[in-house]
Amino acid sequence: MSRFNVGGTSQWLIQLSSGLTAQGIENHLIIGDCPASEREDVRIADIDHLRLRGLGPKTSPISTFKALLELRTAIKKFNPDIINTHTSKAGVIGRLASKTVRSQAAIIHTYHGHVLSGYFSKPLEFAIKSIEKILGAFTDYYLVSGEKVLEDIRKAGIIRGSNVLNIWPAVPHYEVSNRNEARKKLGISPETVVVGWLGRKVPIKRIDRILDAASQLPDVTFLIAGDGENIRKSFPEYFAGDKGANVIEHGFSTPKEIWSASDIAILTSDNEAMPISPIEAAIASLPVIAIDAGATREVMMDGITGILCTKDSVSLVQAIKSLARDPKLRATMGSAARKLALSKFSPASSVQRQIEGYQAALKAIRR
Repeated sequence: MSRFNVGGTSQWLIQLSSGLTAQGIENHLIIGDCPASEREDVRIADIDHLRLRGLGPKTSPISTFKALLELRTAIKKFNPDIINTHTSKAGVIGRLASKTVRSQAAIIHTYHGHVLSGYFSKPLEFAIKSIEKILGAFTDYYLVSGEKVLEDIRKAGIIRGSNVLNIWPAVPHYEVSNRNEARKKLGISPETVVVGWLGRKVPIKRIDRILDAASQLPDVTFLIAGDGENIRKSFPEYFAGDKGANVIEHGFSTPKEIWSASDIAILTSDNEAMPISPIEAAIASLPVIAIDAGATREVMMDGITGILCTKDSVSLVQAIKSLARDPKLRATMGSAARKLALSKFSPASSVQRQIEGYQAALKAIRR
């Protein structure tokens, strides 16, 4: 993968690597460097890996070409049965290296999401789609996180055949902290209703939607946590004068810290694959309010484990109001959310599903 930054894909690969190892499947991860603006997940130290500097984002063409050559050497040395690429840049370089080295391995690409819309300019999106279509000529199998993501990729003409399997993330269980103690550490009153958000503070996550809701619901506290630029700098209009008093910003954090202090989880992205954050919140028995985007509806059940909203502020604010005013409804939905998260998204279930994809890919190339 391109870089092992703190986020859903790294979390996914940690669980996959340990799960494969536990079943006696040898695996070796190749990564690039994180850019200075992102934090690398320290758990990379626990995984057998090789670092190729040019594989990461924002590297020079010369460095990228060197990474391609080094990757070819690594493939020859490891001589794998399966080459599984993750993320966009590593997906391109990895598959090119695999093809040019004439490896006999099954070449699999995993779409944890996609960058076909909402991330880049239209010309760049067109270029990405074109490259992915070309790479499809020598991709033996695809693993895709979410039926909605698969639908979008099929519409783009990237995946045409049946050489694909829908998979889901592995989210490990964790013990929730005492609610009052968790709030005390964050300076939050024990009486207020807290709506929490945890992720990378990047434009597509649409934190402005949360701030807009916060401006309309002064009696609700909004806890926004994760890496990225300070939201007071990014959205000064929401904090002018006395505004934003009910918004608490926290930097890098953990699911245990944030969800232990929250009553409700919120997700407001323009696009998502199968987001991990609401699954982690569900493990803490929290209901989730989310914009109905991408494969979000595949990690929750509307009206049962949470509420799906349209992208307008009225829908989002109404959903927050309904849960903030009804602790019994929060408890009922939170209980259902935890049950779904522990059954569907357990590491064992996810890893086994991906192994099924590997087996299908091996059968396909041996025909």
